[in-house]
Amino acid sequence: MKNKIVNRIYNDYFMSSRMDEYEKLLKTFLDNGYEFLMIRDYKKNINKNKKVIFIRHDIDSDVQIAREMFLIEKKLNIKTTYYFRLETFTQDLVSEILSYGSEVGYHYEELATFVKENKIYKKEDVLNSMTKIQDMLISNIKMLEEHYNFKITSIASHGDFMNRKLGITNTVIYDNSLRKKLKLIEAYDLDDCVDFRTSDTMYPKFFKEDPYLAISKKAKKVLLLIHTRYYKRNPKERFKLDVKRFIDSIKYYKINK
Repeated sequence: MKNKIVNRIYNDYFMSSRMDEYEKLLKTFLDNGYEFLMIRDYKKNINKNKKVIFIRHDIDSDVQIAREMFLIEKKLNIKTTYYFRLETFTQDLVSEILSYGSEVGYHYEELATFVKENKIYKKEDVLNSMTKIQDMLISNIKMLEEHYNFKITSIASHGDFMNRKLGITNTVIYDNSLRKKLKLIEAYDLDDCVDFRTSDTMYPKFFKEDPYLAISKKAKKVLLLIHTRYYKRNPKERFKLDVKRFIDSIKYYKINK
């Protein structure tokens, strides 16, 4: 536990930029013949002999770091998918990404938000409120599409400490009935459709499984989940988030007690 806290402090407040490593990672996949696709492309008729890679960015925070990653991708002429939370949607960056031709989706968390706003402490009470939570999701998607003037084609669930407390993920919102209504791809659907999937993580490991193994294993379909916080320190924003997380955890400590 102590090492985890120390590593997190270093990662968030002292770690040097790893943007060169990110660029090297992308170049390596390019050099090994991989085509970069967006999440919205995964249902297309992809040649089974073609090597493809999906890069999924979950923009939980650090919008400026997201822009740096986007500029690297633009330089390499590759397209990826960015999922923004309501609080990280930013007009300039979203417009840049859409104009370039990469995908922008919604990193939804209505279940956790509803629980916090209504001080719900029991899983069954959350499930009984599902219609209201789904209406929130529908409303937010519509609002984002109108405000930013684009069509959302895929969404991705965000994980919050509140979900862990209740033992219920945000993905339960997007049930079969809502899928039929919205007809949007859920990014987690890809997990069972690829040969190799890994996510980045905190210093010092950086990836749960080395992404370069996908190349040595000759994986045809690869999915990498990327988070901005693991590529560059951002003390001001991380401190703000740490304070918010601490207040939330104290405020909702009674959950599941």
